[in-house]
Amino acid sequence: MKLTRQGRKRVFTVANGVILTVVALLMALPLVWMALTSLKADPDIFSATPLAAPESLTLEHYEVLFSKFHFGQASINSVLIAAATTLISVLLGGLAAYGFARYPWRGAGIAIAFLMVARMVTPASLVVPLYAIMRTLGLLNSVTSVVVGVTALNLPFVVWILRPFFESVPVEVEEAGELDGLTPLKVFFRIVLPLAKPGIMTAVLYSFLAGWTDLLFPMTFVTAPDAMPLTSALLQMQTGYKIYWGEVMAGGIYLTVPALIICFALQKHLVKGLRAGF
Repeated sequence: MKLTRQGRKRVFTVANGVILTVVALLMALPLVWMALTSLKADPDIFSATPLAAPESLTLEHYEVLFSKFHFGQASINSVLIAAATTLISVLLGGLAAYGFARYPWRGAGIAIAFLMVARMVTPASLVVPLYAIMRTLGLLNSVTSVVVGVTALNLPFVVWILRPFFESVPVEVEEAGELDGLTPLKVFFRIVLPLAKPGIMTAVLYSFLAGWTDLLFPMTFVTAPDAMPLTSALLQMQTGYKIYWGEVMAGGIYLTVPALIICFALQKHLVKGLRAGF
């Protein structure tokens, strides 16, 4: 039986949907397994059939996160790191991207290339020089050191994301604002930023995730429990004598859920931003 063009298109759409659904389920499977394990009692986790459904559910592992592993303070530290990284990255990166888009100068292309090279450099290569800088400034064992490290790595990416959005804003709109008496800085904040909202939201999302999930810099710069974010706090559950598997799974869920919520909340802006900017 020969299919018409519309029939072939329908079959392709259905097959594409089935494949994407299977891929999505496979990607969600580890998260579901982690969530179920976090609700199991230790005897069920270490039973001969650890993948079997638990006989009963418990929130004990989540309680231990806060009573033994200082997840309350770690949560505050992670929020501070993610918020500061997002604010600094978007503000400085936005101003830099706007400068590249609106005030071209000889060598701007080379500067953009260097920014991308800086982004492509493996983060591990920045650890030693940044550690020396933090030690000299007395910032070790503080949230500030992590913010500086993550922001330094994230800034080139934000500039690269935002520059196409600012280039797409009509120059005539900015000139009209200047004729109304606005300074270039006010034009940027009052006119350009609202028009480039999809790009800003994309930069906000990536910057937040960079600050929320980073482990390298907290693990290197912070050893004091009071300054540890959630990613470092998870490492404290793996000792030389025991691995607290229930708490590790509960901590993983606790760390992942806020990021998932923000990703779903900003999904529309993210897709729109990626389409408009690139």
